[in-house]
Amino acid sequence: MNNDLQQRYTFACQLAKEAGTIAHTYQKKLVEEGLDIDVKGRQDFVSVADKETENFIRQQLSLHYPQDGFLGEESGVSNPDSEGTWVVDPIDGTTNFLRQQPMWCVSIAYVVEGEPVIGVIYDPCHDELFSALVGQGAWLNNRPLEVNQGDNAIVGLVNLGYSAKMPLENYLATMTRLLEHGIEHRRHGSAALGLAHVAAGRFDGYREDFINAWDIMAGIAILREAKADVIFNQIAGGYAIQASIPAISDLLKG
Repeated sequence: MNNDLQQRYTFACQLAKEAGTIAHTYQKKLVEEGLDIDVKGRQDFVSVADKETENFIRQQLSLHYPQDGFLGEESGVSNPDSEGTWVVDPIDGTTNFLRQQPMWCVSIAYVVEGEPVIGVIYDPCHDELFSALVGQGAWLNNRPLEVNQGDNAIVGLVNLGYSAKMPLENYLATMTRLLEHGIEHRRHGSAALGLAHVAAGRFDGYREDFINAWDIMAGIAILREAKADVIFNQIAGGYAIQASIPAISDLLKG
């Protein structure tokens, strides 16, 4: 199994970069040609770029690992009873993508019995590959990652995600609690990249009270290997997640 996981990990890293190149090419075409955009819901867009990028990922996984399950944001589930399942968000941060902003990424995880054991997040705009295989540490390109294990962060900075599926008061309460303790916050609109940036030390924490599996599974694998505190719970229709340096875990929890 370990050798199989290593092969899947190596494959996923390369696949994420290839898929990121495809998506990035689509983003460059936005101004030149325009893209067809369907509206799934308020502030929830999907473009041909998402669909084509996910199709590429799914085809490659089906070709090399036909026995594995698949869960994708755009195309749903296949082989749900498989031993392991690939969980994919082809473009996490689609609104940023469509607005020509660089805060988006490709997210690929491999999940066994509900636990992510491989996580790969690729940011094509900055050519940054965040990755982890269970038991082998977390990496940004060729640099190992470990979150601050000390009592205090030099600068307290948390990335907050917001979902209209949860009461606004929850989001505001977290924001208020952080500010009262001198901790700044940002909202960048890509959960996967936000989680990766915690692992890289660019944020001290991330919290979102409702989110989907494809947004977080790769980030969870990376953060665990970077020795962050990670709490994710399944709730009706999705998940709640927080991840942080140990020093602010209790504060972020509320």
